Amino acid sequence: MTLEEAISDVITNNFSAGDLFDSHAVINELIKDKEKHLVYMQSFGNRGSLENYHSIISKKIEESRLCERVGDIKTHTIYGKLSPNALWKRV
Repeated sequence: MTLEEAISDVITNNFSAGDLFDSHAVINELIKDKEKHLVYMQSFGNRGSLENYHSIISKKIEESRLCERVGDIKTHTIYGKLSPNALWKRV
């Protein structure tokens, strides 16, 4: 399974048309699943910081075409800090 496939699977199986969610919700679902967590970890590679890697995941969410970006929202990072994050709507 690729990171793109894992992201698409999370979106398809967890969100219905019209649902609003942020990138951290997708990341958290990747981390919770045993197989997807392995893909998440292996795909990090030389992506630099975790913040940069999560930004890449956000871009892959957009590229999936399963949702549309409807704005930004402040949510907690994995470090507990509030930061701007993409807000998505499932199509």
